[in-house]
Amino acid sequence: MITNNKIVSLPRALDVEMAVLGAMLIEKDIILKVMEMLDSEDFYKEIHKKIFSTICDLYNLTNNPVDLFNLADSLKKKGLLDEIGGVCYLTTLIESVQTIANVESYIVIIRDKSILRQIIHAGYLMVNYAFSETKSTNEILDKSQATLFKIFSKYKKNKGCISTSKLIIPILRKLEALHSGAKQISGLATGFKDLDIKTTGLHPAELIVLAARPSMGKTALALNIAEHVAIIENKPVGIFSLEMTQEMLIFRLLASLARVNAWKLRNGQYNNEDWKKLNIAARKIATSPIFIDDDANINITEIKIRARKLASELQNKGTPLSLIIVDYIQFIQGNRTENRQQEVSDISRSLKALAKDLDIPIIVISQLSRRTEDKGRKDNRPQLSDLRDSGAIEQDADLVIMLYRDWYYNRNNTELKKKATLIIGKQRNGPIGDINLIFEGEYTKFYDAYNVNDL
Repeated sequence: MITNNKIVSLPRALDVEMAVLGAMLIEKDIILKVMEMLDSEDFYKEIHKKIFSTICDLYNLTNNPVDLFNLADSLKKKGLLDEIGGVCYLTTLIESVQTIANVESYIVIIRDKSILRQIIHAGYLMVNYAFSETKSTNEILDKSQATLFKIFSKYKKNKGCISTSKLIIPILRKLEALHSGAKQISGLATGFKDLDIKTTGLHPAELIVLAARPSMGKTALALNIAEHVAIIENKPVGIFSLEMTQEMLIFRLLASLARVNAWKLRNGQYNNEDWKKLNIAARKIATSPIFIDDDANINITEIKIRARKLASELQNKGTPLSLIIVDYIQFIQGNRTENRQQEVSDISRSLKALAKDLDIPIIVISQLSRRTEDKGRKDNRPQLSDLRDSGAIEQDADLVIMLYRDWYYNRNNTELKKKATLIIGKQRNGPIGDINLIFEGEYTKFYDAYNVNDL
């Protein structure tokens, strides 16, 4: 590489690469250790990439040790033996191993050198993005950030196409752990038992759509979930609120947690007992890992940038982000203006991609169309086809939950006032169906239906 008319060598550790490859030919267990942390592109020298790939292919094929002779034979069949320096070079690899005890530290050295090279390459890409000036500043920033985040994600967990031989053992271990733990919930608990049982919780990389008509309580339900995750389980939650201000959300959290009438709270008409409960709730909220962004003019690119930044900061502190809530999708600005339906489709796909990138569930709130109130319908219960603006929302979502309150349409029937139904209209990995809840509007709080006697 040439920088300021000087030839600069990229970060590398060739002797360490040789020692790791040699150790793989000596000890079978080392092969798996190396495969778990490195891939062929992490090696700097081209012939080392080819030797590593061939060792991995042989191991995956036979699950047997790979020695000098069967590696040489495999390389010869591929027409690579002479290119890598013949059997003589393979022998040199084995001779370069002084002790296999240091292999794990050697793996880290190779990985770190690879990361540094990728960062350097990313830097050049970002410079080119900036000089091109063919896209908006936010798009360039998003693309640059995504380039770096891709490097981070690769070494946070395995990415890309992975052989089933490497996948099956961790999956079996996970199934064994779930069985021995006898837990019904393998994902992130929402605090609503029937919902958690039906979905087994909210899972990493899932896009969850929470939809309803206005005034049904969809934001309240989302905040109740955030309250459980952040305050009860002490797991970080990021909230992007395009409709309500930070102050309004805090008011709602206080009313819900303290069980103080939200209207009285906003008008200062609470009593001394309420004040005591509010102070207790305030301390819990203040110490909880809830992060609120109430920028009403935010676009999808900025959401991705800020979400990645929050996730990175929390990861560095050792408290990984567990959930993102976006309220709501119809308010998000996209990168297109000529077709709103296509714009919402792009936003939906971007949110699903973000959930995969961050490896966390994302709840996005969505409006339902007015079709639920058409006079020709038998009832007002929402259907998947009522999702507003785009069928792509339904297509991209792993889970679609529609909130319905019959009292909204039958306000003379007081028996219906506190009854609510969660309709699971789509679940990619589980059953659909109805879940009954109780809604106490004065506290903006939902409860499991069978807990009504405990209130």
